[in-house]
Amino acid sequence: MQTHIAVGNINLDISLSVDRLPGPEEVVFARDAWIGVGGAATNYAIAVAQLGQKPVLVAVAGREMERLGVVDTLRRRGVDVSRVKTVDRPSGVVVVMVVASDSHRSMVSMRGANEELLKYIEEEPLDGVSGECHVHMASVPPQALDFAPGGCTLSYDPGGEAFKRPKSLWSRLPRVDWMFINTPELKGMSGSGDLAAAYRLLESGLKRLVLKHGRGGATVVERGFCVTLDRTPVLEPVDVTGAGDAFDAAFNIAVKAGWSVEEALRLAVAAGSAKVLRRGSSNMPTASEVLAMLPRVAYPRDCSLT
Repeated sequence: MQTHIAVGNINLDISLSVDRLPGPEEVVFARDAWIGVGGAATNYAIAVAQLGQKPVLVAVAGREMERLGVVDTLRRRGVDVSRVKTVDRPSGVVVVMVVASDSHRSMVSMRGANEELLKYIEEEPLDGVSGECHVHMASVPPQALDFAPGGCTLSYDPGGEAFKRPKSLWSRLPRVDWMFINTPELKGMSGSGDLAAAYRLLESGLKRLVLKHGRGGATVVERGFCVTLDRTPVLEPVDVTGAGDAFDAAFNIAVKAGWSVEEALRLAVAAGSAKVLRRGSSNMPTASEVLAMLPRVAYPRDCSLT
């Protein structure tokens, strides 16, 4: 069994389904609501457990998490929470408003206890991992990469950090085995979101880039290698929040299992597609749901620059 160490945020998520976003001083009524645990690394850990592997979550939880039994719930869902530290300060909170007609989102986030993560992993290193291990860091500052344990492969999904600290991220790319990023994030780092920009990241020492296009599929770029899957299954999404985390988990599991990049990409798209049919950021699909989606996913094609 693979061990996946997920390093990042743990939040209390409130997701509201609305017909439209409110204007200033306006109240709109939600169609539906979902309240649960979230945070990119937490979502990833749950997805790994759903896909039959062992996740270890490394995060800093606020005082509400313990009172509400959130950490115990994660444990029951198959997540190793021995590296979740609880501190006496407010928990991270994210409020998501999802427009029902097109699944577009607006989010408000309070980092809370998540702000102590860098200090935590610096003072209590992630060493001592044995066996077939992979470290996935999600939505954390690039400095967190400095504390990745040796002996494990390392992936990074910077999220908004790609916009906030592009110079810091560029300098640390050689430490990363593969990075997940979407087109706007690539543009924020490189000034453009095309394949040429992707190859510039590789020239800086990154080994592999997984470029996510949302409904437009995904592309994997390595030195002298490029494959793209330019569409996802046609679905009516319920909630796209967390789909990228499901994608990351499935791709990493497949690569660590020795699958080809093409098949890993197909499984990742299947996982992300299956996730959008479930409401809630951490409400991850089961392995059977992902495999049921797989036949609806096209095969990647070559996109190497000639």
